[in-house]
Amino acid sequence: MTEQNLPLNTITKKEHSRTKRRDGKLCDIIKGILLGIMFSLRFYFDLLIDKIFGFFYGSKKQSVCSANNPLLLDSASTIAAKIRKREVKVEEVVKTFVQRIREVNSTLNAVVHDRFQEAIEEAKKIDKEIEIGDITDLDFKEKPFLGVPFTSKESTAAEGMSYTFGIFARKGKKATEDSEIVRLMKKAGGILLGVTNVPQLNMWQETGNPIFGVTNNPYNISRNVGGSSGGEGSILAAGGSPLGLGTDIGGSLRIPAFMCGIFGHKPTCDLINTRGMTFRTGKEKDTMVVPGPMTRYAEDIIPLLKVLTDENASKLKLDKHVDLKDITIYYIDDPQDPFISMIRDEMKESFKRVIDYFDEVLPTKSQKVEFAGTRYGGKLWRYWMTQEPNANFVRDLTDRETELNPVVEILKYAFMSRNFSLSTIFNMVNKLLPQEKANWAIEETKKLRKQILDKLGDNGVLLYHSAPWPASYHYTAFFRPWNFNLFSIWNALKLPVTQIPLGLSSEGLPLGIQAVTSPYNDRLTIAVAKHLEKQFGGYIPPFTLET
Repeated sequence: MTEQNLPLNTITKKEHSRTKRRDGKLCDIIKGILLGIMFSLRFYFDLLIDKIFGFFYGSKKQSVCSANNPLLLDSASTIAAKIRKREVKVEEVVKTFVQRIREVNSTLNAVVHDRFQEAIEEAKKIDKEIEIGDITDLDFKEKPFLGVPFTSKESTAAEGMSYTFGIFARKGKKATEDSEIVRLMKKAGGILLGVTNVPQLNMWQETGNPIFGVTNNPYNISRNVGGSSGGEGSILAAGGSPLGLGTDIGGSLRIPAFMCGIFGHKPTCDLINTRGMTFRTGKEKDTMVVPGPMTRYAEDIIPLLKVLTDENASKLKLDKHVDLKDITIYYIDDPQDPFISMIRDEMKESFKRVIDYFDEVLPTKSQKVEFAGTRYGGKLWRYWMTQEPNANFVRDLTDRETELNPVVEILKYAFMSRNFSLSTIFNMVNKLLPQEKANWAIEETKKLRKQILDKLGDNGVLLYHSAPWPASYHYTAFFRPWNFNLFSIWNALKLPVTQIPLGLSSEGLPLGIQAVTSPYNDRLTIAVAKHLEKQFGGYIPPFTLET
């Protein structure tokens, strides 16, 4: 039957369908043009920000001073082995790192409270016990980091150390006992050197607060160190500590690891006790936050992870051999999140080099994948932050004495009240904005998590960008705050992630990539980290060694 012979209503329906398709295509074209214009404007806006801040910080482009002791560049595992073999005394090790912190900290402002003398005394005691035979080979086996120095965040309780979270309501407060992760590190033989700087209440992607000030990047002091474990990232990269304890609720250990060129691992959730991390008791359920290792070398991740997971370590099967050829590599080169700045060429090139490397050495080619839900990463994280147990940002800022009125505090800040940092005011503004709908966020999270886990299976690793560019200038995060969506999405999905350094950029700043896997398969991303370390150089010190 020809169209002329069709009933009138059928012709009308067909015409309506054609018009609808035509209008849909037109809308898509218009939307594409508008998005293209928006991204172009955003790209040049980002460049302008960098030019302005680059001009302002032009005279401050310096890295940390050189060092003169090769022990500073040893991995924590190597140092532990040297102590065990009596090749070096613990006192020498501790004094070496103490001296390095003293050399660099005036430049970096990373360590905010130290216990140097106590650490040296602990070192002397261990040396004496080794000398008289009170410490046996069994003790070394049970204490894998015996005599090895470490540092931890100021917001993670360490007995006798500053414990303010950078808020004035807690100024001068000291921890009365160790957090669980600090306790476990000490039980493993580690010697705490001091605690490091954090953003106010850990809630920002740059480290600084009104009590202790801003922490600088050891590769270039005009640059951001990330947050909230920024003091840790800074002092580790500068050679002041061989091991660090980080925490991660929105990229808090991976952002500093990226910006400071070290390794950071966000483990599978619910395996490590969170007692003593800010206000946490360790009894909270269903939380995104998780402590994790921050190290300069990939070989230190698993030993430290075993210590932190304690009785749960067996769940991760960390001693099970991982054959790289059994891993299937997937990658997302564009999350299509409109809030994230455009990824710049140098980051794209380093990302591509990783893909090309795996395509050469693995029997199965890397597979590019796309998931529509990645564009909502920041929205999903924002919703799940509202579901964190016992969390109330405007009450926590008063040490849980009362609840602040965000509008009042924003107005007070405008009239030069400086009890709160600008990042805190930014978070208060964010709190006033409309919240994501619960049903939508829950459903979208479930859908995206299932899609990713179905793809990864038991042997998949997903590679993902860490940032649009290397460490940015101080304070520029306020102009592009949602770039941290690249990190926070994995908190919302509760997947383990390893941040992997990939050498340095043309400006001498760290490059890096994230490797994501399914829960309890942490060993896969750690294995990938070890291979990429060998291929791309891993951690490259921001200082020269003069011997």
